[in-house]
Amino acid sequence: MIDSPAVAIGRARGVVAVGLAWVVVGSWAYLALLSTRMGSMASALSMPMTSAWSAAETVLMVTMWAVMMAAMMLPSAVPMVLAYDRMDRGSGDGRDGSAALFVTGYLAVWATFASAATGLQWVLHQLALINGMGAATRSALAGPLLIAAGVFQLSPVKKRSLGACRTPLGFLMASWQDGRQGALRMGLHHGTLCLGCCGTLMILLFVLGVMNLLWVAALAVFVLAEKVLRRGEAISVAGGFVMIVWGVGVVVGG
Repeated sequence: MIDSPAVAIGRARGVVAVGLAWVVVGSWAYLALLSTRMGSMASALSMPMTSAWSAAETVLMVTMWAVMMAAMMLPSAVPMVLAYDRMDRGSGDGRDGSAALFVTGYLAVWATFASAATGLQWVLHQLALINGMGAATRSALAGPLLIAAGVFQLSPVKKRSLGACRTPLGFLMASWQDGRQGALRMGLHHGTLCLGCCGTLMILLFVLGVMNLLWVAALAVFVLAEKVLRRGEAISVAGGFVMIVWGVGVVVGG
């Protein structure tokens, strides 16, 4: 029996959704594995405890950051990816795009960020501003990071970039490009907008610890809430005020 076009499209969208779910679950599983191994000096997955990182340790840290960004950010991008796939498959005009390439472009932006974050972690480690697990050792770092992130949450730049991430249809209508190369470029574009929206929040990982999974999960939930919930913009603003108050408290109490 030959499936109708609608059934075939629905089945293909299901494959996309399942694929995204597997990437997210696999990323979190990898982070969980790292969190159990990084305290063991005998493990190849241990966090570098000195400033003299080997090449293997540097690769491990870049990989860790890249997987962490996928685990934290991809769930909030699922509505955009599914909307892209729906428009591409439902067009009927030969657009011939690729949801996989859209996601590849999106994750490539965050992989680039992962490399920069690894470099920043090394610098902060060199200056003894964070410990071996990537947590701030001084209130002079933690407080200003929290305040800066909070101020950014209230800025027009945050509002614009968050608005673009919250409206998949608007983004796709304004930025649509046909074909597989177009899918990759759109993924890169969306990833860049998402980085502008949430990059500052990711730097907060240096406040309580890069490998503190509870902190990582809390930030991931916050990002998801501000992007997909109906009152997401209010959540974003409220979070900004909380960060500012928290940061001021850390500075004053430090």
